[in-house]
Amino acid sequence: MTEPAVPSHEVSTPEESDELAPPSTLLSETTLRLITPLTLQAGLRLIGVVWNVSDKEVADGAGLYCWVHGAREGDSLRSGVLYIGIAEGKGGLKTRTTDEESWRGGDHAHGIALERTHAKVVTGSVDTAPDVDLEWVDDLIANGRLLPEARAHMNAWRKKRPTKEVEEVAIRLAIHLGDTGAPVNSFHAGAWRNDRPADWVAFAIARELTRRHGGG
Repeated sequence: MTEPAVPSHEVSTPEESDELAPPSTLLSETTLRLITPLTLQAGLRLIGVVWNVSDKEVADGAGLYCWVHGAREGDSLRSGVLYIGIAEGKGGLKTRTTDEESWRGGDHAHGIALERTHAKVVTGSVDTAPDVDLEWVDDLIANGRLLPEARAHMNAWRKKRPTKEVEEVAIRLAIHLGDTGAPVNSFHAGAWRNDRPADWVAFAIARELTRRHGGG
């Protein structure tokens, strides 16, 4: 029995082999309507959360960030959101987004997506107003657009409101408002509706934004 031939080049990942790269005939170009950073900012403002988002430079300190599709050149704040995250640790947003930029084109699914979509990052600190008028929630309930228990969930969520809770609402809002959630997200992006306060908050925001912009 002869020994099998030893390949002259050892392939460690699929991305390193042209032979394994997916031909275009295996893929279909699809248009999906995704939430934008400006929509996300407007939605959070409804519950008293101020996201100081900018596409000019990465903010200092802790905050919320999004990777957006690079198709809308020079208009990142109106581009589709691919990923939503927060930075709370040492180095804040600059360190976190720099680390993720280093993944671009690498072996991580997040980095592969950044490379293929020419993604750009937008960031901003998160502040919360001490009081906010939630009369719009009661209006949705009165008009049959939201179940009555939504108000209790809204109140429960507002007792916490740390950055992690804001991140969960943001990700769930992307699910309720867009054709799909932020495509690269997995954390907080479960397929099922649930009774977590953040999901109720996100659903209510989606209903109100749709109502205000003539969507029924």
